[in-house]
Amino acid sequence: MVTKQDKIFNALDELKSATTDILGLAVVSPDGMLIADRLAAGEGEKAAAMGAVMVSLGKRVSTTLKAGDLQEVAIRGEKMTILVFDIEHHASLVVEVSSRANMGLVLLEARAAKDSLLSLLTS
Repeated sequence: MVTKQDKIFNALDELKSATTDILGLAVVSPDGMLIADRLAAGEGEKAAAMGAVMVSLGKRVSTTLKAGDLQEVAIRGEKMTILVFDIEHHASLVVEVSSRANMGLVLLEARAAKDSLLSLLTS
């Protein structure tokens, strides 16, 4: 029997295999708890906490500036870009991407994965 967690890991593996530009992934609960990850050892809890903070702050900015419901947040650093996608308030998808990534492909694949994860999380 395939568990819900197995299905979530499979969705992360599928996204990670879509492009070599994706360095790591995590699915995080709204309160910063790690649901599943494909990150370097020991990085999951840190990514979970930071992902939850990014979504919380993004939602506040989006509300304050009347931008509508938060969809995604991006932080571009010198070494990598961190993308966080809100999964309809059920969780967040955190994607670590190389600094020279093909962002068009990454965004296309990550948004599709977000939709798949929404189905998994709400079933």
